[in-house]
Amino acid sequence: MISAREIEKKLQKRFDGGFKSLSDIPHPSLLKDSDIASERIAKAIFGKEKIVVIGDYDVDGVVSSAIAHLFFREINFPVEIVIPNRFSDGYGVSPELLEKVDADLVITVDNGIHAFRSAQILKERGTDFIITDHHNPSDKLPDALAIVNPKREDCPYPYKEICGAEVIWLLLGEVKRVLGVNVDMGKFLHLIAIATVADVMPITNLNHSIVKNGLKILSKSNEPFVQVFRKFAKNGVFTSEDIAFQISPRLNASGRMLDATLSFQFLISENLAEANELFFQIDELNSRRKEIEKEMFDEVSKNIDLSNEILMYSSKNMHEGIVGIVASRIVETFQKPTILFSERDGIIKGSARSLGNIDIFEILKDSNHLFLKWGGHKMVGGLSLELDNLQTFQQRANSLMQKYADTDFENSDETFGKIDLKNLNLNLLQTIDKFQPFGEQNRKPNFELHNVFIKDKISIGKEKDYQKLTLQNGDEVIKILVFRKSRNFEIGENISIIFEPTINEFRGKTSIEGFFVKEI
Repeated sequence: MISAREIEKKLQKRFDGGFKSLSDIPHPSLLKDSDIASERIAKAIFGKEKIVVIGDYDVDGVVSSAIAHLFFREINFPVEIVIPNRFSDGYGVSPELLEKVDADLVITVDNGIHAFRSAQILKERGTDFIITDHHNPSDKLPDALAIVNPKREDCPYPYKEICGAEVIWLLLGEVKRVLGVNVDMGKFLHLIAIATVADVMPITNLNHSIVKNGLKILSKSNEPFVQVFRKFAKNGVFTSEDIAFQISPRLNASGRMLDATLSFQFLISENLAEANELFFQIDELNSRRKEIEKEMFDEVSKNIDLSNEILMYSSKNMHEGIVGIVASRIVETFQKPTILFSERDGIIKGSARSLGNIDIFEILKDSNHLFLKWGGHKMVGGLSLELDNLQTFQQRANSLMQKYADTDFENSDETFGKIDLKNLNLNLLQTIDKFQPFGEQNRKPNFELHNVFIKDKISIGKEKDYQKLTLQNGDEVIKILVFRKSRNFEIGENISIIFEPTINEFRGKTSIEGFFVKEI
């Protein structure tokens, strides 16, 4: 059985040298090309040139666009924000999108590192092009005036795993310095916190400090969009879990289902009436997204070939905007990296998700000659290719997967070990909470319960698809919430599980409950 002291030591190891603070953020000038980019942006402002900022349709891209808009609004300089439509424009700064763009200077946020053709088009037009991105680059870089990306091999910025919103935030800090204007860059930290958690960046090192401070700002903010989201925050205090499970799915829904500009307008809304109206539309889209997601998950679960080392499935029934979420659920269910594709006119667009130590970017890179477009990072990727090339890609990916051991499929810190219910107390959970916010690479500790008795069970949720178990171990009992992906448990069973303990406060009473992770 693991002790409270051992748990604390294990958590402290994640932060060797102690917690970082905001004062540890390196100077933005360490970002390669930030000098060229900031000087060119300042020149455009002084010369009253037309600047177009091109974002992306996920949360990081929408938040990045919002930060750019709010910064330029603060200095009273008009810029045009363009967020691609997933269905008509494709990803990022695509050649199709550029047909609608007229500018003296084009700046990307959270995209562009693979925009080779678009860079060529803009060069032929005589339009300067600045790329800001955080995705892994290829061996070659697009022919742009400046490329600000911490993952460039020649970039000395020490923190590589940061979101796209943080990259543009750092660059705009340099623009502020060059212009000599007074803008409080700290007031954008809550937006960066949302993007960092939503884009599954590691919540370690500086990211931990940025998210922690960003959550404090979010909890105190009276911005219209925050007022609308406050209903999801317990006692008005936001957590990283609120971002991951309440805020992020809704901000993503508009881009998945219709147009991400809805979420962008929501984030920059200037009054509560406007924010409420936009949120109503976004929430409706999110509800419809859930319905389609369930249908897709059921189809994939029944038909996917589980004999492959990396799971792939393509169908005309797959919704292009939802394949990523379903891929994540398939990974959780079958514990294998997964790529799901939507089909249209012989072209398939895929979303890839990984787990453990399996690098999905490396797998995509190995077959990139088969793709029309591709990109991503270690855990997440996107690609498009001709349907005729799918079998070849599957074979190459299966072959590359042979180098991974069984342990590579396991998520780190999946369990801290066995725990006795009598040792699970409020003091222990309060010690664990010192290491909040939790997230990628700083998971909230999970523990093992062995041979516990199911004393009671109730079904809850709108569709009664969640189970609440009362588990007994000796004289101790604990209630465990089981999500819909698990089997149906029965009263009287003895089970062994991994669970995540949490503090529950209801009607003035405090108790310890838990979330089911998996059966062992």
